[in-house]
Order: sequence, then C-alpha cells, then structure tokens
Amino acid sequence: MKLKFLGTAAAEGIPAIFCSCETCQMSHTLGGKNLRKRSSLLLDDRIMIDFTNDILHYVHAYQLDLSKLEHLLITHSHSDHFNIFDLEMKLIWFTNPGNPSLNVYANEACIQRVNHIPEKEEWERIGMKDLLHFHTVSRWESFFIKDYKITPLPASHVTSYEGEHSCIYVIEKDKKRILYGLDSGWYQEGTWKYLEEHRFDCIILDCTGAFLHTEEPGNHMTLEENIKVVERLEKSGSVDKNTIKISTHFSHNGHVVYDRDYKEFLQKGFLMSYDGLEIQI
Repeated sequence: MKLKFLGTAAAEGIPAIFCSCETCQMSHTLGGKNLRKRSSLLLDDRIMIDFTNDILHYVHAYQLDLSKLEHLLITHSHSDHFNIFDLEMKLIWFTNPGNPSLNVYANEACIQRVNHIPEKEEWERIGMKDLLHFHTVSRWESFFIKDYKITPLPASHVTSYEGEHSCIYVIEKDKKRILYGLDSGWYQEGTWKYLEEHRFDCIILDCTGAFLHTEEPGNHMTLEENIKVVERLEKSGSVDKNTIKISTHFSHNGHVVYDRDYKEFLQKGFLMSYDGLEIQI
C-alpha cells in the first residue's frame, strides 16, 4: 500500500491562521516541511481518508486528479475532517459530466450533518444522490472497499454531536495491515483488545499535543502517549522493529517545528510526518 500524507496538522494548521506564537513564526520563516495543512491521507490513489478544508490546496500542490476518486473514508464530523461545502463541487455545473460517483463512508453523525444542511433539498432536486453515495459505518463492523478490508474502531474523541461515535480505522490489503489512529486520545479498552490481537505493518498515531505533558487522557495524544502506545503494543507483539511508526496531526500548541524536531522523533522510533510524505507499506 502506498500512503501519501496530504496534510499533517490539526484544525488550525501550522502556522495557525490567527497566531503569531514562536512555533508559528519559526515555521513560517523556515517554510518547507515546517508548513502544515489539515490532516488527510491518500491510500494507493484510490481511497482518501478525511476531506478537509484544504482540499483545493492538495489538488494544486500534488497535481491530484480527484475526478477519478471513488472512495472517501471519514473519521468524524469535525469540519477539518468532513468538509461538506467542497463536496458540492461534484455538482454537474462545477465539474465535467461522466465522472464516477463518490462513495462516502462515515458515521451516523456525519450523515445527519449532510441531511440537515440548508442545501439538502436543492441537492436532491438536482440529482446529487447520483453523484454522492453515503454509507453509514458502525464501530466493530468490518466492510470492504474493493479489495481493502476496513474495520472501524472506537476513538476517544468527543465532538459537538452528542453520542457521536468517532472512529479510527484498521485497513488491510495484500496481507498488510495499517492503523489510522486519528483523531483520538488514549484508546478505550475494547479498542486496545482488538489492537493487541493483530499485528501491524504501520501505525499512524495522533500527536496533536506533541511535546506537551498531560496528566489526564484527552481528545488527542502527545509524543509521550505515542511512545506508551508502542510500548503496550510491543508487549502483545502487535508492533515490532519492522513496524513503521508515524506521528501526525500536529498542532502549534504542541510546539513542533519539523526542521528542529524530526531527529528527536526518530530517536524515539517515530517518523515525524510532513505534508507530501509518501510511504510504501
């Protein structure tokens, strides 16, 4: 499997939109890998995980042809992961006719967001249902996208939708298995049990807090928690020296600057993701 990290930041990006903190100023000055858009992943050029507010930038920066994209996998309803507005660009007057429809796999809260947008009636009138096919995913219930087996697991991530079941995903293809573990804080015991029963070729972990120290688990993880995740999964044999370990979804609040910090991540056993990073599993 080929993984392409389209964006690697939390919702505010790095530098953040309205911020002039030391991390943002340094990242702006250095440029390059220190600049981060909102997090999204492209899998084998076939499946996109999360559809962010920076989607147009991805198209331009990576010369993506999303007219051929058929599958979109959503982790949860936060707007930096599920950007409903730009899904409208599938409408016939924004694109060429004849492009394939887009299958969107998301939890019930995401589907309800779509059902309650002001434009919903207009979408139905002009045939949007023929262009976007929504599939509700449920935790623990595996499904297939072509030859990819997808298993949604409970994430530890609270949203503004009461009772929303945010998901992290285990993805399997050709005897390879990856964990896409964002957005999430420290996992629930049921999630741990599943992870400890499977071996992974690659794990991608939420590292929003990076160098922060937290006393209590929250909506996201830190580098310290990423290390603890690996230590626990090593004990069960779920990860080993051959497992690729990647930290991503960084916030300026975690005080990370790629050029300064990537070696420290490597010393701790992690690749520090950056926008445009490609990994072959």
